[in-house]
Amino acid sequence: MKHRLEIAREKLSTRKPYKPSGAPAKLASAAGNAVWSRAREEIRDEERDNVGIEAASRVELAAEGVARITPRHIRRWRLTRQARMAREDPASRLSVINKLFQKRRLRRQFQDRVSEAATRAVAEKLLSASKRVFRAVGRYLRRNPAVSLVILISFLLVLLTQSCAGGALVIGNALTGAIGGASFLATDEDIDEAELRYSEWEVDLALKARNAPFSYPGYNEYRYDIAETGHDPYALLAFLTARHNDFAFKEVEDELLAIFYQQYVLTFTGIVEVRSYTETVSTPGGGSSTRTVYYNYYILSVTLTARPFEDVISPLLATRDERERYAAYMYLHGNRQYIGSPFVFNWLPHVTSYYGYRIHPVSGVKDYHEGVDISAPIGTPIKAGGKGVVSRSGLDGGYGLALMIDYGNGVAARYAHCSALLASVGHEVITGEIIALSGDTGTSTGPHLHMEIMKNARYLNPLYFVGGTID
Repeated sequence: MKHRLEIAREKLSTRKPYKPSGAPAKLASAAGNAVWSRAREEIRDEERDNVGIEAASRVELAAEGVARITPRHIRRWRLTRQARMAREDPASRLSVINKLFQKRRLRRQFQDRVSEAATRAVAEKLLSASKRVFRAVGRYLRRNPAVSLVILISFLLVLLTQSCAGGALVIGNALTGAIGGASFLATDEDIDEAELRYSEWEVDLALKARNAPFSYPGYNEYRYDIAETGHDPYALLAFLTARHNDFAFKEVEDELLAIFYQQYVLTFTGIVEVRSYTETVSTPGGGSSTRTVYYNYYILSVTLTARPFEDVISPLLATRDERERYAAYMYLHGNRQYIGSPFVFNWLPHVTSYYGYRIHPVSGVKDYHEGVDISAPIGTPIKAGGKGVVSRSGLDGGYGLALMIDYGNGVAARYAHCSALLASVGHEVITGEIIALSGDTGTSTGPHLHMEIMKNARYLNPLYFVGGTID
């Protein structure tokens, strides 16, 4: 059998190679070309060895084919003879079948071993060729240390560039996720409605306890043991957002009611005491005597117990993710601020009256408080919360000296009970500009700033939508 062995020459690209500019780039390019040329020579040597091995293998296979001709005829004659014997002797059929299955099993095992040996041989050849290529590259680099240095620097520069780009992307994504993941997700209306309704339930409960004589008349005495009502507005919204993400108030109203009745318990207990008094009565003959008179004394005990809001909601944050998000919302205060802080200090701890429903401190009736009252000494500077235009400035009824700023996009804010106004109508203010001084004008119970914020003419809670310094 004749075989013709051919070694195809490698086709080189006709495209003009890239010529780097600059001394460092040319040096790096020359070093890379030298290394690659040496590697290609090693690969061609390996291919020549493989061609020789393949030719020898084909010759060997041809010889084996010739050698297998005679055993094949002998095996066919034996199988024919065994089949004839099986027909003549039925008892020997089982033995013949067992031998056939055994031969097939041995043949399969032999083929598996041959396949494993071939795979192992190919892997060893590839490993040997790779070792030779790397040894050749190593010898070249040792003989040319300058080339090694250029390649190393180029590799480090590429690695550094990729690391910086990847790091910036990761940091940017992390910051975006952190800020977005710590923002209240519901609409302004649903956020406002949740806080309003909860504060209204608290006021209604306090008034119900206070108005016990009108609801339960006929008692001789009313005894009160009333806990203070109130909750942390941030905790309320942080809980709802951690549990429901973007919620609608109607969807969470029943859950809030259940929390409310766990936080507060109002009881009316009737008590009957047997009391007595001594009276003097006249006796026949113009004398007098005393006697003890017993009677029932009716008492209504009014008791309102309250648990901290956080203690009630804590068991309801069932998963670790909910608890971590709740903590983030509490720290960033919802991240929904439309305007900046009115003071240079953290005004949040100085709030004396919150937004929502309350019992009016002067009239004592149920009242909708459109803003927050911040305790501040008379003359404390009040800052603008952003860039805007003064739309109202002067005396404003119960607000006293008040000033309103239009911040654009439907957002406006009122600053009331001031002692002095430093900006007139039409004045364009900038962030941080001092616009007024806090005071005690109008219907006021002491020096403070009354601050309101509106979006599209709807009042919103300043705690959620006005910035404050976070301790």
